[in-house]
Amino acid sequence: MANDLNTTFTFLNGRTVHRIGYGAMRLTGQPRNFGPYANWQGGIELLQRARDLGVTHIDTARAYGPHDNEKLIADALVDEHGNYGEMFIASKGGVEKTAASIRRDTSAETMKRHLAESLASLRTDKIELYYVHSPDGVTPISESVAALEEMRQAGKIDMIGLSNVSRSQVEEALRVAPIAAVQNRYSTADARDEALEDTIDWLNDQRIAFVPHGPLGANPMKQGAAVDPGQALRTLLARAPNVLVIPGTTTIAHLENNAAALAPLYARGSDHLGSGMANDHGTAVRP
Repeated sequence: MANDLNTTFTFLNGRTVHRIGYGAMRLTGQPRNFGPYANWQGGIELLQRARDLGVTHIDTARAYGPHDNEKLIADALVDEHGNYGEMFIASKGGVEKTAASIRRDTSAETMKRHLAESLASLRTDKIELYYVHSPDGVTPISESVAALEEMRQAGKIDMIGLSNVSRSQVEEALRVAPIAAVQNRYSTADARDEALEDTIDWLNDQRIAFVPHGPLGANPMKQGAAVDPGQALRTLLARAPNVLVIPGTTTIAHLENNAAALAPLYARGSDHLGSGMANDHGTAVRP
């Protein structure tokens, strides 16, 4: 299998990322991913270790904390010149969180405000990928995306993503602006959803990345994987060449174990994930 998988994905704008990323949501206060991460320095060290292992795609959201997760990423990964270097940071807006509640608001005004807050928290002038976190059921997805497209044209983001959406919502969004990625719940631990399987194939045809959240079957409000991480991630990577995995963990040991489990897919005998990240040619395999 090591020679049968693409190790990278190239977006339509030409940006190439490694298909193995890191989901940073757990680096927040618990329970409910609210407040700052208790071991702030430990979070910095974990993110830097992920970078050292060759992970460049870091996934976060304004709602994680809120704000705290993005600020932790900035503390860990912004270099002495105020840049992220080769790191690819993806964030999301459109969810309001308090200690007691979560409320979706993807109105144009809120999407612009949340993006401005994410830019400040991440200490950057531009975010490479910014998602509509979860449609609010009131605002048409086209309006949310139009607001982000305005911000893309203004140079605040490079690409637009959608999270927790249907294929019809992606099609509606595409009539307004280019869509680079879709992030939906998808795990080998979950019941098979034929509509979602078809959507993944369709997204691949469109050269739109599919980024499964909850790839290890975990409850988003609780810690712990429901499946073997190495096997689950290998299966997801084999599913289609547009699948980008973003497993999350709060320990360096688990991070290194994930890297070791996936390393054979990229370089036989390598224990350094990044050392095998070369462009191979791959085919889509349905589980």
